Amino acid sequence: MPRELTYQLSYERLARLSRSATRNAYRTVWVLTWLLLSLFGAALVLLIFYGDVLSGWLDAAGIPAGAELLFLAVALLFFLGSWLLRRLRVRQVKGRANFNQIIRMQQDDGGLRFMTDEVEHYLKWQGISQMLLERDGVVVSHGNLFFLVPDIAFASPGDRLAFIREVYGHLSEAARSLSDRHVGAALKMGSAESV
Repeated sequence: MPRELTYQLSYERLARLSRSATRNAYRTVWVLTWLLLSLFGAALVLLIFYGDVLSGWLDAAGIPAGAELLFLAVALLFFLGSWLLRRLRVRQVKGRANFNQIIRMQQDDGGLRFMTDEVEHYLKWQGISQMLLERDGVVVSHGNLFFLVPDIAFASPGDRLAFIREVYGHLSEAARSLSDRHVGAALKMGSAESV
């Protein structure tokens, strides 16, 4: 059944959606993050208010500077917990999509199309908000979506420069002003070589 819908979403609604979707899609990480922060906060409050009592107990047990050592232990556990939560979050994200697919990029009169077997993104020229150069490729973006075209995908450095020039030529004035400091040197270098 064919269907066409037309709608508009405000930035505020999309920001709320981002928080809500993250909270619901990655619930385990969200709950564990708040638990870790709560435990860290509670441990800090206990150390602040009962540090002298704890120091006395630990001094009696033969452990000098006990409150300071407890603080370091709590901080170390917090950083270890944060590291483990990050690993869990990365594993969950990788489990939702295949990030090692072959990407095909097609350029046409209307924009750039990035395709895999599972998903397709079409960036119209007016939708490209910025162009960046990374050490290993060219990046085009639409808002917070970034698409990397690695240098190895181009047949030659001249082909890469031609791509940069063509995309830059289609950018809006706002996108050019954001992109100039990133691609300006490459464009000037290419102009100097062709003279």
